[in-house]
Amino acid sequence: MRDSRRTRKAKVQTLQGIGIKVLLPVFLALVGLLLCLFVGLKETRALAEQYITDTAGLYVERVNQDIHQINAELIQMLNNDKNVSQIPEKIQSAQSEYYELLGDIQNENRLMKIRYKEVQSFFVYAGIPDVLIGDNGTVFSESKVDGFLKELRDFSREVCQKDYGTAKWDYLYAEGNTYIIGWYSRNEKVLGCVIEMDTVFSMIHEMTQRYQVLTFMEKPDGTTIFPENFQEEGTELDSNDINENHGIYRYQLGTLGKLAVYILPDGGIMEDVLELQAILVILITFLMILCAVQVFRYYHSLMRPLQSFVQGITDLEEEQQLNENGNNNILELEVVSDRFRGLLRKIQSLKIAIYEKELNEKKAELEYMQEQIRPHFFLNCLSLIHGIADAQGEEKITYITRVLSEYIRYNYRDSDKERNLQEELEHVKKYVELQKLRYGEDAFRFEVIEDAQVGESHIPSLVLQTLVENSVVHAVNLDRMVEISVYITSEVYEDGKYLYLCVSDTGKGFSPEIMEAIEKDLPIVYNGRKHVGLQNIKRRLMLLYGERASMTIQNMGENYGAIVEIRIPQNEE
Repeated sequence: MRDSRRTRKAKVQTLQGIGIKVLLPVFLALVGLLLCLFVGLKETRALAEQYITDTAGLYVERVNQDIHQINAELIQMLNNDKNVSQIPEKIQSAQSEYYELLGDIQNENRLMKIRYKEVQSFFVYAGIPDVLIGDNGTVFSESKVDGFLKELRDFSREVCQKDYGTAKWDYLYAEGNTYIIGWYSRNEKVLGCVIEMDTVFSMIHEMTQRYQVLTFMEKPDGTTIFPENFQEEGTELDSNDINENHGIYRYQLGTLGKLAVYILPDGGIMEDVLELQAILVILITFLMILCAVQVFRYYHSLMRPLQSFVQGITDLEEEQQLNENGNNNILELEVVSDRFRGLLRKIQSLKIAIYEKELNEKKAELEYMQEQIRPHFFLNCLSLIHGIADAQGEEKITYITRVLSEYIRYNYRDSDKERNLQEELEHVKKYVELQKLRYGEDAFRFEVIEDAQVGESHIPSLVLQTLVENSVVHAVNLDRMVEISVYITSEVYEDGKYLYLCVSDTGKGFSPEIMEAIEKDLPIVYNGRKHVGLQNIKRRLMLLYGERASMTIQNMGENYGAIVEIRIPQNEE
């Protein structure tokens, strides 16, 4: 008792150092948080660059995929499209009989444009009639155009003179803008598309959200294409930065060159991060000062009541005696004493409840043992009936009682987790014999197909018997012959050897309600009775084998019967 008091007193005396023990970790945590803020700025920049480069890379990869797909569509359409092949050698704007054909080609161009976000226009050019058909209209040979359409028609006139064999991509310059043009030429006809370069640049800006970046294009010949508003960004990027790769990431864009993304060192979201870091530093400093003041302020007011509390409960018997004598005039101690007495009463009640639970479990075990004794009475009675029938020459009764006795004896033998497969099959056959005596030989047929490789395998006890019994109970009737089959084989997968068990019948199959109950593991109520056989099998398989075992239940079609399949792992030994 004295040692216990000394230990408790030592624990009480440690409360005097709580102020330091609380303050020191808090200060260390705040200092560590400050360091993390400074380190986090660098990591934030690295993550921002990683995000930008990954985003740009994914976008360029998607554009490359679109270019590849566009190439295939251009070739396919120019070679196989009937509308394109029907363009006459001479056509003028006044010939209204070709308006429908031109309209169909324009609609095809519009449909292709919808599939590709960056494409500004799809077009078809026929060299002999000198007609350019876009998705918004048609430019005839006598049409006077300038700017973009003029450059596009001149470009098409030039490339249609030669069959290139594959789709090509190049640059087109018109009205101070740069375009990417892809085309396929065959038989003096050109099918192509146009993408404005600034559209690609703007997509990069949109995808990088609030991060400030600049994009430009490096052609294979070494020249550089900058966006239209490049000078407005106020960057100091020069040729040295481009050559030395200062913050520049490049991505191959088809055969057109490399799309370069330049990440500005400051600006955009990085400015917000710096401002947020400064605010957090000020806030953490304020919290450190506030924490020190509060710990100093509440040290005495909190520690002393806690010391009194610990000293008041060091010896509960003395505390209860003090309260009983009325010598304790401290309200807090009286409340604490009452709480502890209530706690002791609850603990005592819990102990009594645990004892009662153990007694109930023992009682249940005793009742179970008594239930196990009862089968011996039934077996003795069957033996008596068997002896009398045998003495009187009743062969059929003798046969029934013998089979039934063996069936019951097998059911009530020591319930191992697994039993020999051959023993289980013999037990199932005895059950079938009894049911045929009940329904007649013509009510159903039963067969067992077993692979020679299964050998002396072991399966959970009474699983096969439960499935066959389920088929007999729910499928067999006197209206028609029902076939019940058991198929057993061995299967080998990457994770080991499995035993496959399949029980099927040609009855009416499972109802939708039963299938739903089995899937959701709900009780099955059929004809006013609760059936738990299939759910019990699922639970036993899970307990014995975990996720490696499986059971599937399905119908083979309306009024074609049901099938239950089980796979369980087999011990290689």
